[in-house]
This record gives sequence, C-alpha cells and structure tokens, in this order.
Amino acid sequence: DEPHSNIGSRKQQGSACTPAALASRSRNMSRASPAPVPIARKRKRGGGDDGGNRSCSSEDSEMAEERSEHHYMLQKGDEFDSSRYKVIKQLGKGTFGRVVEMWDTSENMAVAVKVIRAVEKYACEAEIEAEIIQELQRTLPADIKFPIVRLYRTFQWRGHYCLTFEKMGPSLYSALKTVKANAEASQPSGSERWRGGAGHYFTLAQISHIAADCFEALVHMHSINLTHTDLKPENILFVAPLERGAALPETPMVALIDFGGATWKHEQHSSLVCTRQYRPPEVTLGLGWGTPIDCWSMGCILTELWTGSLLFSTHDEVEHLALMERTLGALPRCMLRAATCKRADRNFRHGYLRWPERAIDRESEEHVRAQRRLRECVGADPRGESLRWSRELSDFHDMLWRLLEMLPAERLTAPAARQHPFVLRAGRKPSTAHTLEDGSNGRGDCGSSNSHAARVKLGGEEGG
Repeated sequence: DEPHSNIGSRKQQGSACTPAALASRSRNMSRASPAPVPIARKRKRGGGDDGGNRSCSSEDSEMAEERSEHHYMLQKGDEFDSSRYKVIKQLGKGTFGRVVEMWDTSENMAVAVKVIRAVEKYACEAEIEAEIIQELQRTLPADIKFPIVRLYRTFQWRGHYCLTFEKMGPSLYSALKTVKANAEASQPSGSERWRGGAGHYFTLAQISHIAADCFEALVHMHSINLTHTDLKPENILFVAPLERGAALPETPMVALIDFGGATWKHEQHSSLVCTRQYRPPEVTLGLGWGTPIDCWSMGCILTELWTGSLLFSTHDEVEHLALMERTLGALPRCMLRAATCKRADRNFRHGYLRWPERAIDRESEEHVRAQRRLRECVGADPRGESLRWSRELSDFHDMLWRLLEMLPAERLTAPAARQHPFVLRAGRKPSTAHTLEDGSNGRGDCGSSNSHAARVKLGGEEGG
C-alpha cells in the first residue's frame, strides 16, 4: 500500500547518487556497521517463562534485528558530528531509520535529526529528499514562517546520513490517536463503549486552521510544479509541541513534512504514488497524475480529522474503488474505459466497475455496503443521527465534495481551496500570491458532463 519512490529516475539525474559516490558510501557503511553481535539468552530453570523474561526476549530480538538492518542504536547522551549534537530521545522510527531529538550545542536549541540507516538505498533516498527540500526552501519567503518543515543542514556520522530539521510537535495522526484514547479513558466504568463520531475529535474551527496552513504550502509547491505525492496525517505536524493532557490548540499551526517522494513536473512520474487510503482514482486506474492528487489526499485527511476514521478504510484496489462509488457516486465511465491498471479487463466492463462480483469475499462486500455517503459521513454521528447543519458545516461539506472530485481536471485546486469560505474562516493572511495554471497528467478525454459537479447539477447533491 505504500507508494513507490521515484529513485530510479532520479539516480540518472542527480549527482548525489553517482556510482563513485555510492561506492564510497558503501565502503564507509561497511566499516561503520559491523555485523550484529549474537545476544545470549538465559533459559529460566524449571521450564516456565514469566512475562518479564518474554518481554526482555522480545526487546533483545528487536534490537538484534535493528542491528542487522544497520539502524542507529539509540543511546541517550550520544554525540553526533564532532560533539555538536547530543542525543535526548527518540521521536519516531520507520523503515528509513530514526528521528531523534538532539540538542544543538552550536545554536543552543533542540532539533530533530533524521538518522538514516547505514544502507546505500536509504542514504541515496535521503540525499534526494534533502536536495528537494533545499531547492524548495530557496523559493520560500526568507522572513516569513512558512508551513513547510525547515531543513537546517545535513551531515555524515559513522556511516549514517543525517538530516537536521527544526523541532516540531506531534503529527495529526498522533494527536487524533491521543484524543481518542483520552475520550475512551474518561468514560465511566460499566458505561456503553465510547463510539465517537463526527465532531468529537477536531472542531471545524481547528480543521479550518489546519486546512489554511496545508493549502498555503500546496499553493506554493504547485506553483513551482512540485507535487508532494504522500500527504497523510502522519506527514502533517503541529508547529509547536503539545503539552501532555492539554486540549488541542484552538488555532493550531501545522507544517508539511516528508518530501522523499515529492516529484517535479519535469521528472519521470512513478505509476504508483500516495498511501492507499489517500490515493485518488486516477492513480489507482493508471491514468497518470499531477498536482491534483495532493488535493484529493487533503480531502481524505480533513474528513478523517472530523469523523475520527479513515474515509476509505481498505487495502484492496477494487474494494477501494467500490468505496469511492458508495461515498461519492459512480466513477466516470470515461475513466474506467481508459484504465491501464492491472486486471482492468476483469475489474471493469463497458465503463462500469464490476462490483460486487469482483469482491474478494463476503466481508468485503458487507464493508462496502456499510460505507456511508459523504454527507452522512460528515453530518451524522455513528448512530446515524443528524448533526445540526450550520453554515460552517455546510461549507466544510462543500469543500470536501469539491476536493474529492473524481476527475482531476474538475477537482478543487490548492489556490481555490485556500480561497474557499471554509478556509477563509481561519482568518489566515496568505503569505504568497502565486496563481496556478491547473493541469493534470491524466487523460484528457473525459468531458465535464461526467464530473461530480455535473452530477450535482443534474441529479442533486451526491447523485441522489
């Protein structure tokens, strides 16, 4: 479900991953990353193993695996880059390596250092990410705090390529998870299980501020022909740390991170981008893509902040398309007829999705049947009871509806989203004045008569 990177096409374009550079780095990594040391485990007398020993054994096994994969083995107090940085704690971990909070003794401030695994492939990808961010930063207003993470510098340390970023707060994903956990914990014992639902997580005012920052960043990125390609709650961070147990700020400020998959318009485009649940139909159908994919992802993200759940909870391609149809109306026939994805001839017929006959099982069929229309998702609680439709909620639904337009050429653009009434409620003054000539690498044979906008005009909102 994770998108493929564009590393293959970039290796031929950039100097960061030349054969000589890679060979040199590989030699350094070999010297800096010795083979993992076997970990001795003591067997308890008498046979049975208690929970503590099982926990230790599990941790030892995980550490051994991390050593074998050439991760940096975190130690509080470790020093990086000739003692400039001192390790404080781990902030996150992924396939690429770790993000570690460190103290920068030269600048007297906390920073977030992305310590890449001492593996050639990941070091190369990290260098490309650094080049993209540095080029992006050169186009940003110098005297304005912009909603894109700042990269301060890069360096090598014991075979690990490192990127030093500004220290920020938690991700939207982490914050949403915390809100859910706190709400469930506050329920009286013996009471009905907390079900949450629309309006119980982020408020519309908070979502408006988050949307304002995200679209501000996208307006600038798209104006210089750069597409993020992997927007999701994990890749949007609060600018400031949140106090433990404190409520979410009423006027949150956020910034975009993780530009490893960001792609310039002139570059070769990978066929598969975006994490599955935030992937637009043109990518799934193999129709090519452009900057509109970021706007679709934003529609999914903003809906999730309001409802507390994934808009499209799936790991299956056909099921994903069926969920889209259930929520937004039929996929445009011209898109299905032009599909170039695998098994297109079996999944589509005469311009229609073959559902439910292509469902993988009965559970999948039931999952799609339970999916609600967009209006019901944002305007009703889990029991199906309608929320009060204020002007603010109506504007929110309208913006989501336009962001989740299936035809990329008809989808709400970042500049238009920034000027949408729902986003303007945040009262944020745009720091850039770019305009964007909207375009897409998708097929151009789809007339607007098949778009969501046309279906709204002809058949009522959301196709009846």
